[in-house]
Amino acid sequence: MADYELKVGFSDEDLKTIYITGTNVIIAKPSMGGTPNVAWQVFRPMQANSLSWEENYGIYASTSEMVNGAQLNQLSSVPIPAAMNKLYTLQSNSLINGPASGGSPNALTLLNKYDQKPYMTVGLYQDANVNGTEIIGNALSAAGVMLNSTAAMTPFTTVYIWLQSQVKSNCVITNVTSPMTQLTFGGGTSNISIKYDASTGHFISAGKANILCEHIAALL
Repeated sequence: MADYELKVGFSDEDLKTIYITGTNVIIAKPSMGGTPNVAWQVFRPMQANSLSWEENYGIYASTSEMVNGAQLNQLSSVPIPAAMNKLYTLQSNSLINGPASGGSPNALTLLNKYDQKPYMTVGLYQDANVNGTEIIGNALSAAGVMLNSTAAMTPFTTVYIWLQSQVKSNCVITNVTSPMTQLTFGGGTSNISIKYDASTGHFISAGKANILCEHIAALL
């Protein structure tokens, strides 16, 4: 059973506009406590959409550049679930050793010893189920880490959602062109239902959307 589930609804009129403009739904998570820089899940929506996931993470290392649109191809990885509070080391042979003591508290930690490049792009990845399809291994964070430096990656249960065209899953995204809606899971919140609000470009609670529709109907 998934730890968290997000349900996203669209009206028929919204879907027509989305398909005409070639727009997709973008799901991302914060990176190092800041705004997202990786498109974790990207999909063309239907009327009723469901995204679910478990709070387990893997660690990856990539030679991909930290530029907008770059696909995060994994050179090496630690399988899910990677151990919190432990240290993993990317060796010069590209293998990742660990877990060992020396990790950062409340984080997944990777020391870069790969000396074939000035820096490596490292981050977390996480599996998900999107509208009944299992999506395995998509990155959800990315950061450049120099040789002999350590990345301490703290996972977050916060999710960002927005609409945008010409964005692919598992890619760096530094140019966000639409309003982002922040959703906070955890702390007893495991299920959130939202609906797209075309008037603002944001997503609102599905409950609020139903109340608004009932209010409008009462005035007519």
